[in-house]
Amino acid sequence: MFSLKERLKEILIRDNIIKPEDLERALEEQRRAGGELSKILVKLKLVSEDELAMLLSESLGLPPIDITRLKIDPSVVKMVPQEVAIKYQIIPVSKMGDQLTLAMADPLNIFAIDSVVALTGLRITPIIGRSRDILSAIGTYYAQAAPDTGKETTEKFEAIMKDIKDAEEMELIKDATADLDKASIENLSQEAPIIKLTDVIIKQAVTAKASDVFIEPLEKSLRIRYRIDGIIREIDQMSKVLHFPIVSRIKVISNLDISEHRLPQDGRFKTILEGEKEVDFRVNVLPTILGEKVVLRVLDKNAGILDLSKLGFSDSSLGRLKECSQRPHGMILACGPTGSGKTTTLYSVLKFIDSPGKNIVTVEDPVEFQMKGINQVNVKPTVGLTFAAALRSILRQDPDIILIGEIRDTETLDIAVKAALTGHLVLSSLHTTTAAGSVIRMMNMGVEPFLICSSVIAILAQRLLRKICGLCREEYTLSKEVIQKMNLGARAGQGNLRLYRGKGCKACFNTGYSGRIGITELLVLTPRIKELILANAGEYKIKEAGRHEGTATMREDGMSKVIEGLTSLEEVLRVTAPDELL
Repeated sequence: MFSLKERLKEILIRDNIIKPEDLERALEEQRRAGGELSKILVKLKLVSEDELAMLLSESLGLPPIDITRLKIDPSVVKMVPQEVAIKYQIIPVSKMGDQLTLAMADPLNIFAIDSVVALTGLRITPIIGRSRDILSAIGTYYAQAAPDTGKETTEKFEAIMKDIKDAEEMELIKDATADLDKASIENLSQEAPIIKLTDVIIKQAVTAKASDVFIEPLEKSLRIRYRIDGIIREIDQMSKVLHFPIVSRIKVISNLDISEHRLPQDGRFKTILEGEKEVDFRVNVLPTILGEKVVLRVLDKNAGILDLSKLGFSDSSLGRLKECSQRPHGMILACGPTGSGKTTTLYSVLKFIDSPGKNIVTVEDPVEFQMKGINQVNVKPTVGLTFAAALRSILRQDPDIILIGEIRDTETLDIAVKAALTGHLVLSSLHTTTAAGSVIRMMNMGVEPFLICSSVIAILAQRLLRKICGLCREEYTLSKEVIQKMNLGARAGQGNLRLYRGKGCKACFNTGYSGRIGITELLVLTPRIKELILANAGEYKIKEAGRHEGTATMREDGMSKVIEGLTSLEEVLRVTAPDELL
């Protein structure tokens, strides 16, 4: 197999360009710091840039070029954005038909070539140039070029954006710290089509109250999808040529490595919309076989009202949860799948019990809501700051209340249980489907039953249901057969049951739903429940005992909201399992 590194070593020794010991020093530096051997040789001043260009030319069979002797057409230069040219140390020098000749300091950089292919749609012919000449040419030609991306490119992008509404101006906060002044905010209302298009995608997601934005490369197109009210909807499909520029733009504003295409990356950015509305975005970039897929998690601080009374709890469940949260010590767990509102519930509990006289610390991955007066810790596993490590340090700071974003492993669970036993109120989440199932899950993770009984106060299982759209809601009658099948006889009385559903309108994207509401299952560990746990009773027995002591299941809570006209019967059946099944 062809290896540039081996070929370079062979030529260097064969032609007596450097001594074997100097080559070994360069290889040792490469093993220590990483990077390309060719650049390390220049850095250590073992070869000059001119010698390196000749070496690469012989090794790869590509012609070298003296860019200083060329006069490049400015329209060709503008085919590659300046930031891409600087990042990869490249510059286009000529175009013939569908072929673009590209001067490169590193002609083996396939990411640079792929990026230019995505931007231009042309075939690339690489040639070798000196790094200093390329950087000098970039400075000269881009300074002469017009500030826009060229009429042809602008018209192409504007044609794609025809059916997308014009976005209002957005302000980007590069630094996540609060209380930034206007001087620290970068204005994104520039004329560059890619910046404008990215702004439109972001703003429309917030306007549509989307929780996630999916930017996905397909074989011949780029797909944009939003998750709205828990359901993913396709918004648009664009030309595949837009994929790389949009992903690169998102990487730039998220402070990610624009040149890294092989590994996943995580980041975040913050925007101010319409002058006041502040929205956080969590960014994840995942390499796929068709290109990089980007998912933006929308964290709208204005939308997430941290008020327990507005989360959809029934009066009985709300009263019991408030009573449990005011205990001096113990553990309250929220359980459910990803996206079921666990974090919002935990923060709402935290806001309810917060006071200046309490020392409250949270440890999360990542911090989703920033709350004033509360100490919040972002875990960083890459540097050793795990949930367990953070908790050990937090416990030395005499906290009254600790919020753990998620219990993922036995070590974190063990520390959380011990913290609850030693006089702290602990709030956390667990990935289980039912409240009773969380007890069994904790046992399987190695917690003794007597420790569960001593530490856990209550377990809250929850889901999110779509609410019926208030603009197109209509009443209908449920037949007696369906009432009997769904065991709704007690609610219907002697006659038919009148329910509501959404017809579908423009405001709700013709779905009949707008917004979401929570349904819950609150299991308080009463003496009877603790007896069953100590006896290693199964999930079904614990659940049944809870129902006898006032715990409404998620299916029952959902049916109550159907009767109230808040959601539809179909939505409850879609989200919840029958109470007989575990």
